[in-house]
Amino acid sequence: MQRIADYSIILWIAVLLVSCHTDRRAERLLQQADSLLDVCPDSVRTVLYGWKDSIAGCPERVRMYYNLLRIKADDKAYVTHTSDSLILSVVRYYRKRRDKTRLPEALYYAGRTYSDLKDAPRALEYYQRAIDVMEREKLTDYNLSSRIYSQMGTLFFYQELYDEMPGVLRKAYQCDLILKDSANLVFDLRDIGRYFAVAERQDSADWYYRRAIEMAQQMKDIELRNMVYREFAGFYIRLGKYSEAYEMLRIGGTTVDSIGLPPFYNNMARYYYFTNQLDSATYYYQKKLAFNSLLHQAGAYEGLANIAHLQGNDFKAWHLLKQYILYQDSLQQIIRTEAIHKIDALYNYKKLAHENSMLKNKSLQRRILFFSSLSLTLFLLLIGVSMWQKYKRKEQNMLLQQEKLKRMQREQYQFSQSQLASNKKKIEELAMQLYDAQKSNDELRQHLLQTQKELLEKENLQIEAVQAFRASSLASLRQTKVWEKLHQPEDGNETIRLTDADWQELTQAVDVAYPHFIRQLNELCPLSETEFQVCLLIKLNVPPVRIAAIVCRSKQGISSLRERLYKKLSGKKGKPKDCDSFIRNL
Repeated sequence: MQRIADYSIILWIAVLLVSCHTDRRAERLLQQADSLLDVCPDSVRTVLYGWKDSIAGCPERVRMYYNLLRIKADDKAYVTHTSDSLILSVVRYYRKRRDKTRLPEALYYAGRTYSDLKDAPRALEYYQRAIDVMEREKLTDYNLSSRIYSQMGTLFFYQELYDEMPGVLRKAYQCDLILKDSANLVFDLRDIGRYFAVAERQDSADWYYRRAIEMAQQMKDIELRNMVYREFAGFYIRLGKYSEAYEMLRIGGTTVDSIGLPPFYNNMARYYYFTNQLDSATYYYQKKLAFNSLLHQAGAYEGLANIAHLQGNDFKAWHLLKQYILYQDSLQQIIRTEAIHKIDALYNYKKLAHENSMLKNKSLQRRILFFSSLSLTLFLLLIGVSMWQKYKRKEQNMLLQQEKLKRMQREQYQFSQSQLASNKKKIEELAMQLYDAQKSNDELRQHLLQTQKELLEKENLQIEAVQAFRASSLASLRQTKVWEKLHQPEDGNETIRLTDADWQELTQAVDVAYPHFIRQLNELCPLSETEFQVCLLIKLNVPPVRIAAIVCRSKQGISSLRERLYKKLSGKKGKPKDCDSFIRNL
């Protein structure tokens, strides 16, 4: 049924290929092929390679996507990558285009390519670059992240970089947990158990292997469960738990693929050898000889030589040992080369990790500098705006204060001697104009001029009445006890003290003598109790020295207070005398 489904997919894609005449349709077709790669990679790979000539005339973006899919199809179909030229051109293209979506995947397949080429350091480098791009661009692709971390864990294991394994394996597990990918979770648990096994942490390894088996059983995936059982058995043989190991091998041996056969035969042979079942051990060691692998053949000859020695057949043991030595020499050469590669891989990975750490630190420092500069700029801008607003408020308050002063000056002039003199002059002019109007017998003009003249005369009468009232009020003020107390002859041994009742009497007397004075003070600005008292004393012409004594301040303190008062009342800087003149003129 699977083969029929594959043929159906091939036919469907082939029909689409024939009908594909536009670049946009070609790109859509590639996207459809991409979505089928996880289902039937072999079939899609066949179709993609068949379209190699047709894709040559398409734009670069289509050709690069096609090249990425070819590499992806090879990887999914377990075809070993033999060259890095194609994937590097794809990586360069997507990096240049800043393609956030496909660049991480291209970097991942570059890592897979170098993994097949046995260049572990470069594979790890590209895996890390893929992770860095995803973190920098805040991309969330748990499927790709899971594959990257899992592949890194595998490379760390075979390069014996065991300390690096737990971090990436747990990240792969977290991604698969979010994806709810049970099959991958089994592999993740198996890999974590494998790490604890090589780290000789028996309890932890035991827990993770058993958890992987439980999950595979829940999935009812017998092959996956048996794969974990077989690896778990090898761990138990090393621990000397032979009966438990045999039970696992018995279960795991019911389904074994071609890749799993050599380690299975090896574990069976070792189990029978350590339990002194030498004939059975010989059987499985001989089955290992059939595999074209120096490692398996050398191990088989070594095991067979040990069995022959135990059986007392030293001639056979010597013959088998020579075969072992021949294979072992070749194997040691490979092991020495791989050891050099592992040392090189370890050095390069540590160097790469250090460089990545330095780059991240520099990036962090640049970010800190950027945000610090931005914060400082915003802070300075905020201060500037605050100062500008403060200046504008100050300017508005000054304009408002000036407007209040102008209004008060108009009120003062309305009942001043200057206004009275001005009105008298206007009355004289109107009298002359009225005489001319009478001579010309202009009745209408006579009536208008007469009315204006009468109004000014009434206004003068009012001004004279107000001035008479002020004079009377001021005379009354000078007869009060508080006035006498304030203006009594100076006595160096006596200090004037005003009670609350005295201040209340003084306030009432000033309000009567100068009806608008207190109102105008309150309109101009709010005053403290001491400032208000000083204003009352200045209005009554009390000398500054006596004012200082009355309010219990120093002479210098009173001078400073008068300067501040003038600025508050007028909105301008001035001297103490300016304050005195300003208040007396209110």
